[in-house]
Amino acid sequence: MKIVRRIVLGLVALIVLVTIAAVAYRAVIQHRIANRLRITSSNGIDEAKYIDVSGAQEWITIRGQNRSNPVILFLHGGPAEANSPFAELYLPFEKDYVFVQWDQPGAGMTYIKADDHQPTLSLDGTANDGIAVAEYVENELHQPKIILVGQDWGGLVGIRMIKKRPDLFTAFVGTGQIVGMAGTQEVLYQSALSHATASHDDKMLAALKQVGPPPYPTLEKYGEFEDCCRNPFWPADDVAAIKRMQGLLVFSPSLSIGEAHGWYEALRTDEVKLDEIVNKMPDVRDTDTKFSVPVFFIQGENDNVTPTSLVSDYFSKIQAPMKNFSIVPNAGHFVMWTHPAEFLKFLQDDVRQAGSVGEHN
Repeated sequence: MKIVRRIVLGLVALIVLVTIAAVAYRAVIQHRIANRLRITSSNGIDEAKYIDVSGAQEWITIRGQNRSNPVILFLHGGPAEANSPFAELYLPFEKDYVFVQWDQPGAGMTYIKADDHQPTLSLDGTANDGIAVAEYVENELHQPKIILVGQDWGGLVGIRMIKKRPDLFTAFVGTGQIVGMAGTQEVLYQSALSHATASHDDKMLAALKQVGPPPYPTLEKYGEFEDCCRNPFWPADDVAAIKRMQGLLVFSPSLSIGEAHGWYEALRTDEVKLDEIVNKMPDVRDTDTKFSVPVFFIQGENDNVTPTSLVSDYFSKIQAPMKNFSIVPNAGHFVMWTHPAEFLKFLQDDVRQAGSVGEHN
């Protein structure tokens, strides 16, 4: 019995030591990241706080080297993939813009704050909250209009926001833009089928036959297709970006271990939200084509989540004071992370033109 007791105590001691070492290592990496994120310019801004939105507490971060620069309000994807812990990915944008991130309802710090009182999510409800955030930011920073950038699900939210309140925004920029789930499934299925046929990939052809062609009425069914026939075609830059995101989540200086767990817990609820919201939405090519705000799309050439061909077709149907469609070669779905210099060039060129149009209207 004494031997067993000693072994147990030894294992406990080892676990304690490993845990202490892991926590210490995390603290060191967090400190390094925090140093890289530090804003030292005299007119810089670095704020992170909850604000009241429709009676709820929702999280925003505001960062930039010069608080007088034009403001970007970034709308994350998911719907639950809050990007505020990944501030390091957006450092290139903070030189020329004040970059505002908002953890939407059901995501990130907003999800954590709501705890057991999570709201019933809808596209319109999220867009209304986004408008309230935009109004707050404009008042806080004394900016008459801001640039709206939406990624993936955030692109859908952004489209709804500029339809509801075009007066608040200089321009809308969509990237990794969702157009419609039915069209997306069909394009991705046909792409996988063409690749498997051309390469004589009998294993994938069998998997495609097993899962069947779209539409996939549930996320579970679509997930079967993703696992067998879409995920093998993830662009290498997206794979690297996802790994980097995972590392930043673990070592983010803005998150405690408990908050990092809460962020992940919000992500786990994402499947329900997708089933209830995104999969049942109409195609924006049929519902949202006329805008009074300049509209721009910046897509990765190899985006295998929101196919660029669909965004191009949507772009051709749009009527707006100004519009432009830019493709970043060899980029995937997370083009803002993987090709920030190219993204920024397109963004700056487009918004400069949009501002010129606004001066003459």
